Amino acid sequence: MKTVFLILFGFVILPFGLSQEFHTDFSDGTLEGWSNTDNSVDFLSVEASTTASGFNLQKICDGTNTPIGEMAIVNHENWVGNYFYNSGGGVETMINLDFITIRNPNNFDLHIRYGFTGANGYEVVTTEPIIVPALSAWNMYENHFSIIFPGIYNLTILTDTSGLPWLDIFNNVHDLFEDVVEVRILHSESISMDGEVVSGNLEIDMIEAFFLLSNDSQIKSTVEIAPNPSSDFILIKTNGISQGTIKVYSVLGEKVRHQLISSSQTKIDMQNLTCGIYFVTVKTESISSTKKIIKL
Repeated sequence: MKTVFLILFGFVILPFGLSQEFHTDFSDGTLEGWSNTDNSVDFLSVEASTTASGFNLQKICDGTNTPIGEMAIVNHENWVGNYFYNSGGGVETMINLDFITIRNPNNFDLHIRYGFTGANGYEVVTTEPIIVPALSAWNMYENHFSIIFPGIYNLTILTDTSGLPWLDIFNNVHDLFEDVVEVRILHSESISMDGEVVSGNLEIDMIEAFFLLSNDSQIKSTVEIAPNPSSDFILIKTNGISQGTIKVYSVLGEKVRHQLISSSQTKIDMQNLTCGIYFVTVKTESISSTKKIIKL
């Protein structure tokens, strides 16, 4: 499998340094571990395309009530394992399926969800789907989820948790993502681990994850951002440094906020930004730090 390095504001898209891979682009001409839900590869292929990698996965669903007719694919080889890593300074960071590139040749909209099964038997699926319009060309989409105590964001628990206190539920979902044994990508209008049975094509190109590479724990302790995720405002603390600039960028590199630092605490308004991933760059005479934030 090809290793891809793309540096962006101090972050990188690459396979993580563990036994599993957190990157898919089908550039080696293989399915890279993806299969039907019964682990067969019938009606699954890798096709030449005009995408960046030159190849994409295609599943032809025949509309029968079988794994072939179900618009879903699973992986037990890559995108499995521990989704948590230490990004420096003792900060636990969670891996995401940050971007997925999809084409929809069908005459109906796709509702793409991610499903995860842990070694502990828990199952979760993304609550909000990616809507891919009918008859649309290749496009990149994002659908962030996270587990940040005490909340679980954009994930619906499908395992029966009746009678369990919230802390136990949270810990069980955290344990799920410490040892993921199956990942699903599926089309379903309803919240489910099962893809809809349809006649049509599922076409996927690149699936990517961001990893924070900075090892400068001193800078990390100097710049603090909270809350993260946030739906309205973030507060940036620079711990005694009161001069510099703060810039917020979208994942496409567009600068969406620019503010001067005039005190050791700077409030940034996020209310009018689209939900998704952003990068906050803090620059002073002694600091140059970039951190990922989530706008809910």
